[in-house]
Amino acid sequence: MTRNALPLADLQALMQRAILDGDASAVLPLIPGNGRTTSDVLFAVYQHAYAARLVGVCKGDYPLLAALVGDEAFDRLARAYIKANPSTTRNARWFAHALPGFLAEAPEYAGAHELSELAMIERALNDAFDAADAPVLSLADLGSVPPESWSDLVLTPHPSATRLALASNAHALWLALRDEQAPPAPAALGETQHLLAWRQGTTAMLRPLSGEEAMMWDEAARGIPFGRLCELVAFADDPDTAPVRAAGYLQAWLTSSALSSASLAADPPALAAAGC
Repeated sequence: MTRNALPLADLQALMQRAILDGDASAVLPLIPGNGRTTSDVLFAVYQHAYAARLVGVCKGDYPLLAALVGDEAFDRLARAYIKANPSTTRNARWFAHALPGFLAEAPEYAGAHELSELAMIERALNDAFDAADAPVLSLADLGSVPPESWSDLVLTPHPSATRLALASNAHALWLALRDEQAPPAPAALGETQHLLAWRQGTTAMLRPLSGEEAMMWDEAARGIPFGRLCELVAFADDPDTAPVRAAGYLQAWLTSSALSSASLAADPPALAAAGC
């Protein structure tokens, strides 16, 4: 086989397969050596550059995970991910998106829940920053809703919002690493910790939710009307204070820009945010 025997597209495909599979036997005869080095060394340059670039992409998306495990361990982790998830897109932004799931399932990392959950936090914040623009609902936008209709109010989360559930102290690790402090030792939690990630203005935000607020958020995101949400809150804890608690959660979502719109269950057109 000579190096001119294949069309360019076929040569590129052959080169790509060799880089991804690690088997250069079919492509080495097509790479001319020179007086300074051989074709296998030249091929290794391309192979190294491919992996090194994607390791850099992973580190750019998950800098706190990299800080937690250290450079060498992160390099091994990222290369294992690259091997299991070859790049399929020209947009590097999405290459490392599946890393949290990989860490949760790969045998060598699945037992360290803090790794996948720390990566999950970083991905949620990246996604919040990149999420589509949408109206932001405020309390004033709900001023036209008659008091007797509030029970039928259906709330729509902002597209940047993601609710997370953690079994480890990944949030404590994230806080320490974000502030460039020594992180605590990884640990399992006695009960699930709930977080909400979203974008407020141009800033990706993260805050803990109580179990009750997380439940109300999840049900609101499913389209459950506000009156029913209040009933669920009453069932979860003291029914006498349920309306106040539910109203407090709603106010927090409105003031933090976590909601995009609202509609009445019997009135499909949305009550869009003012000015949008």
